Amino acid sequence: MESIGDRLKHARLAKNMTQDMLVDALEKVDPELNVTRMNISHLENNIISSMKERMFLASTKVLSCNPDWLALGEGDMTVKEPSATYNANVSQVAADAVLCPIVSWVQAGNFAEVQLPYTPDEYKYMPCPEPTGHGTYILKIKLDSMTPKFEENDLIFVDPNQVSAEHDKYVIALLTDSTEVTFKQLQIIDGKKYLRALNPNYPPELRFLPINGNCQIIGTVVAHLKPL
Repeated sequence: MESIGDRLKHARLAKNMTQDMLVDALEKVDPELNVTRMNISHLENNIISSMKERMFLASTKVLSCNPDWLALGEGDMTVKEPSATYNANVSQVAADAVLCPIVSWVQAGNFAEVQLPYTPDEYKYMPCPEPTGHGTYILKIKLDSMTPKFEENDLIFVDPNQVSAEHDKYVIALLTDSTEVTFKQLQIIDGKKYLRALNPNYPPELRFLPINGNCQIIGTVVAHLKPL
């Protein structure tokens, strides 16, 4: 089953439910959920390729689905425990885990205000393995400035609600002279703030960037996944 729509249909049929029955059940779980049989049909026929977060969470409850299986096709279809294992790199992921969109580094700059600057159906989603706020998004690591801890193609989950300057936190910062964000470790030394690159091979002038009103912290990393 290649798509989330294929898996939704499989889980629905396993419950002996029609599309109308699924709509009714979803609305009972979440009365404010605005979903129609046409929405279900479009998903199952791959006319649309992703779900909004609230519909996804309601679907996992109604269909007793492992959220990893429904979102990614990983693991067993049904939930055998109160929570489901995401992969060997993280702790267990609860069935009500926040779904987070994978965005580009340029798009991440639009998260300076804690709002969702995207249309939900435009992105691929993954459940966050740690408790986090709504609005959390995912970035894929590129380049080598944060190696060896963070390597190329690793995924980091960024909570835009967490913007306070805390020593040793891994943060996303927006530089005033750039439309793209940067990922560094925040260091506070003798009351002065720096953005630190972890790569030991970088020269000192590139490893510690002083913060002199030239950047804004727009999020803090709350989870980190490495590809299997």
